[in-house]
Amino acid sequence: MKTVKAKGEFLPYLDPCHGRRDDAPCSFAPWRRALGRGPRLLRQIPRRTAAGGRIACLARAVLLCAAGLALAPGEPARAADAPCDADAPACEIAGGRYFVRLPAGPGPHPAVMFLHGYGGSGDGALRAPARLGPLIAGGWAVIAPDGARRGADGPRGWNAMAWPQGRDDVAFLGAVADDAARRFGLDRARIAASGFSAGGMMTWRLMCDAPDAYVAFAPVAGTLWKPIPARCAGPAPLLHVHGTADTVVPMAGRSLGGGRIVQGDLTEALAMLRASMGCAEPGRAGLPPAAPADWQGETWADCAGRGAITLLTHGGGHVAPRGWAEVALAFFAAHPGPAIPLAQGEARR
Repeated sequence: MKTVKAKGEFLPYLDPCHGRRDDAPCSFAPWRRALGRGPRLLRQIPRRTAAGGRIACLARAVLLCAAGLALAPGEPARAADAPCDADAPACEIAGGRYFVRLPAGPGPHPAVMFLHGYGGSGDGALRAPARLGPLIAGGWAVIAPDGARRGADGPRGWNAMAWPQGRDDVAFLGAVADDAARRFGLDRARIAASGFSAGGMMTWRLMCDAPDAYVAFAPVAGTLWKPIPARCAGPAPLLHVHGTADTVVPMAGRSLGGGRIVQGDLTEALAMLRASMGCAEPGRAGLPPAAPADWQGETWADCAGRGAITLLTHGGGHVAPRGWAEVALAFFAAHPGPAIPLAQGEARR
């Protein structure tokens, strides 16, 4: 049977059939729940079939995005529905923009700043209710910035390697957190950083360069680029989730561009981080209560300051797995901070 291969990380945002065989069923249950009653036109597009199913699958997905119906009934509006001012659907600051989804109830709310994968966007990340919905339902706002474009109209990404010709994303993301806290009445001392794939790589860089600017860090399927730094700036809580079958960002890393850039080895990155935090060895095997039973886990809790490291692995590939958000919520609750906000994303060196 023919296997469909994705050509970019942006596909999961639009294609719920992403990574499945041509004759395998794909589920629209999360999107149907988000739609509520839903338009009749959506129901008229056939479900995925063995013959030409991918076209139908993509047609349904594109319709959902075009209609802007990814929010569940009663779920708080994202920034496009509650703009920063009367004219802008996104929050514009120096260097870029971001989107926000707010939970119900009075604030100040804690927040998760979620960084999209390569080729994605902040708005696109918020159109994945299965991934981020549990965070909002748990009382956390979600801040979703846009990565900088590669060239005039190229794919968006993050400057996780701190190239001098690129945007200073440590400073930019710190400014996003400061601005969102001011505009939306968020608790700046309880903003966590998270991200998927390239966004996870940038989350690791924030962890190393600005550990006091965020209450906790939760990268998914992304780690540091090589060369791995000798140490990180200070202790902070880290939850890392990764698939053992990931071939896009393998746990051992891989080279890209003919060896011009190389993804870091997760084992090496974690060893460096434990040394930076002064964590006692060995770690404790086991899963936190919120984690799915078929995952594997190891925790280093005896670290300096507020440092703590939890590594969770699952048998899947390059995905933010089902259950990730619930695990992240439990981790954030166990490490409430506070962080020490740094003015406009200033990194502690």
